[in-house]
Amino acid sequence: MKNTLRMFGLALCMLPMYLHAGSGQDLKQAYQAAQEQNTRSAAPIPAGTIIPVSLDSTLRSDKSGGGATITATVMQNVPLGRGETLRKRSKVTGHVVEAITPGKGSDVSKISFQFDQVRLDNLTITITANMRAVASRAAVLAATPELTSSEYSDSQVQIGGDQISYGIDSPVMVESRVVGKYTRQGVLAYVDQDSGTSSGRTIDDNARPQAFWLFSVNARGAYGFGDLTILHSGSTKPLGEVTLASNGKAVKLGKGSAMLLCLDGSSLEEAQARASPSRETGQ
Repeated sequence: MKNTLRMFGLALCMLPMYLHAGSGQDLKQAYQAAQEQNTRSAAPIPAGTIIPVSLDSTLRSDKSGGGATITATVMQNVPLGRGETLRKRSKVTGHVVEAITPGKGSDVSKISFQFDQVRLDNLTITITANMRAVASRAAVLAATPELTSSEYSDSQVQIGGDQISYGIDSPVMVESRVVGKYTRQGVLAYVDQDSGTSSGRTIDDNARPQAFWLFSVNARGAYGFGDLTILHSGSTKPLGEVTLASNGKAVKLGKGSAMLLCLDGSSLEEAQARASPSRETGQ
């Protein structure tokens, strides 16, 4: 009987040790996950990151009301540093802030919108982004390389008109300067974060390249839309709010139109209508 009690007492003493050993691996995994989360929380997507996207549906000033959802698709792998990448086909979402059609005293149509979120792996990242350039579907098709036998064409002019690429893994040129290289997904190049223009670095430098897809590094403004203009890019207050304008007709961006976005900031905070609410509803 004494031996039985002695064994039972020993088992009780050993129980916490077994429990600790069993949970050690779980604690380690939880710690590693928390560390990864903290690393991303510091800067999920670095400010200044350029993201080329294509609209998933048509956006119109005469049909897209305030509050309407906007969805776009990332068109090229976007290097983020730290070995991370925003993958091609990731989704970027936003909403229409205000739509104005021509009326008394004005022939100008306007539409204001902003992008609020991007999916990074299994995370939803809240973003503030301005617009460097926008291009019609026709301009995108004109800049899309055509296959010649098994390789791409010898040269291709990018959206913006002053930049030429010379096939897969070949230089991308602006006049006589090499500004990057062309990959199977599009242009990778370096830009100066202050001026937004080519930095003169080569693609093999130890720095983070930017994804321009089919756009020139110097692309600024609207391409292929006639009189469409970027009235407000979102780089100044109200931050992240883009306004496009057109004289005499509705602003229309068809499905497949492309945008070159530049992030001003991002966070893992829960997404909310932090952005400007719909003015159409009088909020």
